[in-house]
Amino acid sequence: MITLSGLSKHYPTKTLFSDLSLRISLRERMALVGPNGAGKSTLMKILAGVSEPDDGTVSMPVGYRVGYLPQEVSIEGEMTAVGCVMSGDEELMRLEEEMRSLEKRLAAGETKVLDRYGEVQSRFGLLGGFEQETTARKVLAGLGFDQPRMDAKVSDLSGGWRMRVALARTLVTNPDLLLLDEPTNHLDIPSIEWLESFLQDFPGAVLLISHDRSFMNGVVGGVIELAGGKAIVYTGNYDAYLAEKERRALALESAIARQEEEIAKTQDFIDRFRSKATKATQVQSRIKALEKIERLERESVQKTVRFTFPAPVRSGDVVATFSGIEKSYDGRMIVHPFDWTLRRGMKVALVGPNGAGKSTLLKIMAGAVAPDSGTYGTGTNVTTAYYSQHQLEILDPNHTVLQSMESVAPDSETQTRIRGLLGAFLFKNDEVFKKVSVLSGGEKSRLALARMLLSPANLLLLDEPTNHLDLPSREALVEALDAYRGTLVFITHDRYVIERIASDIIEVVPGAIRLFMNHRFETYRAKRDAILKAPPLAQPSAPSSSSSPESPKKEADAGEIEGVERRIAWIEKEVLELESQVEQLEEASRKEGAEGKRAASKLVVARKKLTEKTAEWERLGSLLERSPQRQS
Repeated sequence: MITLSGLSKHYPTKTLFSDLSLRISLRERMALVGPNGAGKSTLMKILAGVSEPDDGTVSMPVGYRVGYLPQEVSIEGEMTAVGCVMSGDEELMRLEEEMRSLEKRLAAGETKVLDRYGEVQSRFGLLGGFEQETTARKVLAGLGFDQPRMDAKVSDLSGGWRMRVALARTLVTNPDLLLLDEPTNHLDIPSIEWLESFLQDFPGAVLLISHDRSFMNGVVGGVIELAGGKAIVYTGNYDAYLAEKERRALALESAIARQEEEIAKTQDFIDRFRSKATKATQVQSRIKALEKIERLERESVQKTVRFTFPAPVRSGDVVATFSGIEKSYDGRMIVHPFDWTLRRGMKVALVGPNGAGKSTLLKIMAGAVAPDSGTYGTGTNVTTAYYSQHQLEILDPNHTVLQSMESVAPDSETQTRIRGLLGAFLFKNDEVFKKVSVLSGGEKSRLALARMLLSPANLLLLDEPTNHLDLPSREALVEALDAYRGTLVFITHDRYVIERIASDIIEVVPGAIRLFMNHRFETYRAKRDAILKAPPLAQPSAPSSSSSPESPKKEADAGEIEGVERRIAWIEKEVLELESQVEQLEEASRKEGAEGKRAASKLVVARKKLTEKTAEWERLGSLLERSPQRQS
């Protein structure tokens, strides 16, 4: 049991929490939620031992290992990504260093260290030291790393990939308690799904902070709400927390109403009979009873964003058309040729791994980038508004919030409406005179969204609009997009937003763009998973007289075949790498001493993996040969 007793943390202008007590069981998976500034990250730092409380204690079992991923990390140096991940387990690094030292002493004839060497080697193996590199590569692969990127220097990676290295380094340390502060930042949907699966199987305790509702629903079994300096524990996932919080709020409101009614009756009796001597005793009794009542208080309501997109002018039925467009950068094709018609009222989510071309496709639609070939055109009466992934960077830091709005407002816009719109985005009173340069990431995101609302558009293009937004602001955005009556194309890694909003899905992956029209996200995901798992290809029924070569069934079969072919190609690469690894380990295992023993231990793991991959390669090859598409 992890026990927090009487914790307090104060700053000159604010007290985050005072006399806070909490217990977390050793296999608990909990989300830490609450309004911005409530102290969530500070509490996590205290648990991680990187910050000290002003008062109170944190008690953990002896030898308890804690892994901590802060919101912002700085990873530099010439180490490779896989090397950096392996270096995260300090105990393993220490044991390996001691093993090497002992091996040198043994080689020099110091047999007296043999027992110690056996103890260190046993401990090293018990902690997974011999499989350390394999484990590191497996975790990195789950987070979207290919082989070249795993072996690239950390200093050559972008900030987003460095964050993934930091996450992988935390995950492989085999901690008893895993503390994750916004772990899904910089992750695409496949990586988020992998992390979700990893945490579901993780044997220790997990405490996380996240603005990703779907992720929390898939991982946690409890929620700790930090608000007003108190910690309130709820059972169940995030949706269950919201339902229970609402139930408690209704129960409290009902109790307050009953108490107020009782107080009013008592006060009425006192006022009516205060001057009557015959009722003096009863009046005094009621006065004392009234003084003893512990008044129930309503919970403070967190200020939340509330807005709607203005009704746009109706566009024609055809909003936009793509005809054979393609786009390359540095000789690498990003957007592959495809044809498509976007129609009025569609709400399309672009999904796929980072770097596959989603943002480039959206930039082409916004006119920010020109295609290399093909054409993109908009239909009748189409007006476009574009929210770029780097929208916050184009805000002038020297402007005030009000000036930033005025700089994009139509001449006819009144300051009263601008101030009202800013108020809806929580910029009230003197806050409109704050400089953009001092705003937080969430405040800048709210300002950027507010600027979009000044000019009604019937085609919205949104690239990661939920970045930096807290959960209430995300929910407000979802409600506004759900009510929006124009046409929408958007990119987000928040699956909850896609599930709520998207009527159609376009999957952008390296080498292909696939259309899943009239597919909700869950339906798309089921089809995608079926392709990746490569089930046996269904034999098509005899074609009817109305079927055509371009029928949806044939397109689906072609998509399945392409998915199997991609999987085979990927496994072939893995098999070749494993065969090379086995060859090297076989040679190393013939050596005398500890080095040979370590190689022999790794060889067992590599051979098993090679057998599994070869069997899968043969199975998929057999399926492909039996495919009617291949046989025809």
